[in-house]
Amino acid sequence: MTSSNRDLSSLRDQKFDVVIIGGGITGAWLSLHCALSGYKTALIEKADYASQTSSASSKMLHGGIRYLQQMQFDKVRESAMERAEFIYAAPHLSHAVPFVVPTYKDFKRSKFFLRCGMLAYQTLCLGENALIDSKEQRMSGVKSIDASELNEICDLENEPHTGAMLFYERHMIDSERMVLAIVQTAQKQGAQAHNYVSAQGFLGDESVVTGVAARDELSGEDFSIHAQLVINAAGPWVDNLNRKLAKADKAPSINSYALGSHIVTRQLSDHAIALTTKQQAGSKVDRGGRHVFSIPWRGYSLIGTSYDEIDSANGDVSLQSEHVDQLIDAINDAMPSAKLSRDDIISGYSGLYDYRTNNVKSTVYQGSGEYQVIDHKSSNGVDGLVTALGAKYTTGRKVSALSMKVVHKKLQNLAKQAVSLSKQKLHSSDYTSYQDLLGATLSKFETQYARKTLEHLVMCYGSEVSVFLNSINNKPELQQRICASQEDLLGQVVWGIEREQALTLDDVVFGRTSIGLLGISSDELRKVSELMSGHLAWSQAETQEQLAGTQKRLDKTKAAINA
Repeated sequence: MTSSNRDLSSLRDQKFDVVIIGGGITGAWLSLHCALSGYKTALIEKADYASQTSSASSKMLHGGIRYLQQMQFDKVRESAMERAEFIYAAPHLSHAVPFVVPTYKDFKRSKFFLRCGMLAYQTLCLGENALIDSKEQRMSGVKSIDASELNEICDLENEPHTGAMLFYERHMIDSERMVLAIVQTAQKQGAQAHNYVSAQGFLGDESVVTGVAARDELSGEDFSIHAQLVINAAGPWVDNLNRKLAKADKAPSINSYALGSHIVTRQLSDHAIALTTKQQAGSKVDRGGRHVFSIPWRGYSLIGTSYDEIDSANGDVSLQSEHVDQLIDAINDAMPSAKLSRDDIISGYSGLYDYRTNNVKSTVYQGSGEYQVIDHKSSNGVDGLVTALGAKYTTGRKVSALSMKVVHKKLQNLAKQAVSLSKQKLHSSDYTSYQDLLGATLSKFETQYARKTLEHLVMCYGSEVSVFLNSINNKPELQQRICASQEDLLGQVVWGIEREQALTLDDVVFGRTSIGLLGISSDELRKVSELMSGHLAWSQAETQEQLAGTQKRLDKTKAAINA
């Protein structure tokens, strides 16, 4: 299968300064930062952008409050500042969501104890709002609510709580759309970016990497991409390539992985709730166990995260029945009135992330327990290769910024001038006030579309919302909803193909709209596949193959839920 607007010749026909492997949050930021710095840049991703770990988060831009229990005060501040960078970059792609943390009479979970923690949190977040230019987007403060107020928010009336502390986090409409916006911004800066291009190995010899042996995953064609520097940003899968290097054992390698799973259920509250579970927290300041979050998302509740350590990055990382049990039990233990059952679950997903790394201290250029930047010339004597490994979505920009110090050092012969990598506006963020943008959109299109639909489209497309809506003007077949229960329109399928490099059915229903997680029916899925078929010139056999592949993915998730 090929796309009419897919052209890989630019990867074959020139030598790049930098080639980046991996189109998750870290690779996306690297592509933008390299392009902004003036390097001739290429990004390749073996599947779709953000289709693995970066799509499997809680969709939160965390302010770092969870690091208080670890006594990692530097990480709290780092996360808060990075959250501000995302808000500045693309205000339309996330929104403030109120979080409540119930308090109890015992000291470790008391309101006094938590209030002290929140005071420390607010102190560590000082300066965050100064990075956010729009006053309407700035983060609100923390407040205490009493028991009756908490009971109105969520049904904990029969639990011995004393109220809650309420604070705000930022929740993304789709973590994939944020990655896509970063990639598109990199492309506007001159970077080449292609999904469905995999790295099969490195070019060069035992002492130097000179590029990537690549494969077009759609056609099966193998070709070479030449570059002065290769950055491996393939997340938990970095070792699939790095273990092929000479003296691979001298460089850090991942020796343990974790699966984190989420389920989408009927909505439990219009507030996000942090609930204490019976699972061991492993924190220095223990409030009684690991927390599970219930977050309102598109008319449902997104509940996570389950936790399961595994030994390999190359096994099955799909949702498992035991993950579902873990999350249902956690909710029902902490909030018995929810009476959550498998019948309440709409969908779910799992994501893989690296858990422990060997040989870090002696060979890591920059890093912490959550990210490492490795110059392989120093670690195992292989020049021309850097590994950038990040584990947290919110700090993806920070990992990239740290990596750029190594990139500039490695490419100093190109004599590029360093530029500021902070406060970068992303694609479709060409507006001053989100509320003004929303108001203008409602005023212009409210006679044609429902308010909720327009609000959703502004969150998806930002300053390009009018361009999108004009593209489906006088096309009533594209103005229909994809799913009866969601605001996404069939026109978004065509837009995804023509403007966002959507090449498969999965790309549209998971990566561009998330409707694959929101209860799409077989008939609705077939309608999308038929629309894509006409625009991508699929044969009947290819259309059926696409439909069967996506349906199989949906059925596998249902099997885990219904087991």
